[in-house]
Amino acid sequence: MNNTPELVALFTDFGIGSHYLGQVKARLITERVSQPVIDLCSDAPDFNPRAAAYLLASFLPSMPKGTLFLAVVDPGVGSERRAILIRSECFWFIGPDNGLLSQVVARSKEAKIQTIDLPDLSNRSRTFDGRDFFAPAAALICNGAAVAGEPVTPASLVGADWPSQLSEIIYLDGYGNGVTGLSGDGLSKKPLLVNGVSVPYAETFSGVPIGSPFWYVNANGLVEVAVNQGSAVEKFGLDIGVPVQWLGA
Repeated sequence: MNNTPELVALFTDFGIGSHYLGQVKARLITERVSQPVIDLCSDAPDFNPRAAAYLLASFLPSMPKGTLFLAVVDPGVGSERRAILIRSECFWFIGPDNGLLSQVVARSKEAKIQTIDLPDLSNRSRTFDGRDFFAPAAALICNGAAVAGEPVTPASLVGADWPSQLSEIIYLDGYGNGVTGLSGDGLSKKPLLVNGVSVPYAETFSGVPIGSPFWYVNANGLVEVAVNQGSAVEKFGLDIGVPVQWLGA
């Protein structure tokens, strides 16, 4: 991997089309970041770094080597929570130490972690570290500069003791599908219990009649609950954190 990123990917709960995204991008430009900047996800679960951690980790296999992830789901902004920088075998990550980056560390063979110390920042808002702290830190890395900070052990991170999978809904997409924190690797085709209803497996949407519910393994490798040309959110009353359970497990 090169010494500087080739791409900056924003992962936030700011909201699609939010002016907060524009302000972060403007700050990156101000700090002379020349790499492309993309909105990887701007509708991560609001105020929920735990659910967002599993969603973020699911994106990694499809991302180009050398991506810097600027990740902000930060309900504790303005508190004493740490800001951290992670360099793995293929990626950089910048964000708060609130569990958001726990799963990318857990799935990394080699992760160098440090705090981020930017003492010379001026006009830093107490409520917008995405723009005023994390973006300048990302710019330093993009421009090949060192970021000051102290080493951090993986075991000390918030979320270091979280499970490798979550048996609950972690994301609701625009179609009304519910993404779970369950990996689709090596699964049998058992029914999934969702809000008291047994949901069968299907490989694709076309494999069930229109209006029928099913679960499948989505393109990012997570178990997802859906209704063919309908809304699983409406059918099952899904929300972030709703538990799911394998039947016959």
